[in-house]
Amino acid sequence: MANWHWRANPVMHHFLKYLSSFFFPGSVACFLITGPHAAGAALAWTLPLWLLVVIDWFSPKIDPNKKKPLLADGFYDAILYVLAFLQFLIIGLLLVTASQLQWDSMHAAATSIVNLIVMRILVGTTSGSSAIIVAHELIHRRQRQLRVLGRLLLYTVCYEHFVIAHLRGHHRSVATPEDIATARLGESFEAYWRRVYVDQFKYAWNSELQRLGLTHTPLYSRQMLANTVLQGLLVEISLVLLFLVIFGWAAAFVFLYQALSGVRLLETINYYQHWGLEHGKADNILAWVNQSSFTDYALIGLANHIGHHQRAGTAFQKIPCLQQGPKMPHGYFVTNLWVKLHNDSYRKVSQRALRHYINHSKQTLSAP
Repeated sequence: MANWHWRANPVMHHFLKYLSSFFFPGSVACFLITGPHAAGAALAWTLPLWLLVVIDWFSPKIDPNKKKPLLADGFYDAILYVLAFLQFLIIGLLLVTASQLQWDSMHAAATSIVNLIVMRILVGTTSGSSAIIVAHELIHRRQRQLRVLGRLLLYTVCYEHFVIAHLRGHHRSVATPEDIATARLGESFEAYWRRVYVDQFKYAWNSELQRLGLTHTPLYSRQMLANTVLQGLLVEISLVLLFLVIFGWAAAFVFLYQALSGVRLLETINYYQHWGLEHGKADNILAWVNQSSFTDYALIGLANHIGHHQRAGTAFQKIPCLQQGPKMPHGYFVTNLWVKLHNDSYRKVSQRALRHYINHSKQTLSAP
């Protein structure tokens, strides 16, 4: 009877799977609430992250022929609101916990350094894999209050200019040589990271100058006060100074450290979502296809990335799982580590997969 009831409620089953998105930010909040920790205990709190990787490794593949039932819009948006709340809570807890670290002896300093490193790993990961993903969806929404919430989330990683670089740049030129965020065929992650981190900001800044009708950056101009990139930069600098004054140098340092980590994770995702597809738009290849069901739910549908580029303003849960692209061998959690720890292997495997997909597509088109 219980089994029948479970099968008779596919929407509830679907909703419970989405709750997996709360697991990691929830564990990070618990780590911070109970901190600071002894060095060994702090390191033990990274186990939930490795658990996510293991689950993703063994995750069943998505069945593209099976359509997911949709949650009510209110339920789905509530998931986004809770994730946003968790991010703001985590940042607040991070600052408080970092301010409590002790530096009055060698042992205390060593323990505090371990805590800072673990904070960077955990908070940086949840900032990149949860907060920025929620912000990414919200900045595409039509409702102004949701777009504002998306921008506030981006302030927590000092990357508010992503709004302009993403909406005006990436979505207009994805899978072309002109797109900054589309990794080139054979490009290593470190080369991509050095290029994209600087060029995204340059693009956003120049885009705002163009919008304001300015040909260069003036030393002072009332028009520049309307530059949203400048506004975001001033807010981010003010936040860091405020944290420095209220919570101390360790809190301000770890806030910036987790922000860099979160942005690096975001750009890691961008890297493998479009790797090698700089000429893909001509063949309607916009992104790589994720096959991990766990990635799909834990990252609230971001992994259906091809559909996102075709229907950018649509809530992630409503985006269909399209198959028009090469298949990723693993889900996002596994691929994040793979890209960073053994990039040569990632590029070799991905190049073979891309070549196989292109050859297979040509054969299909040429078949009578």
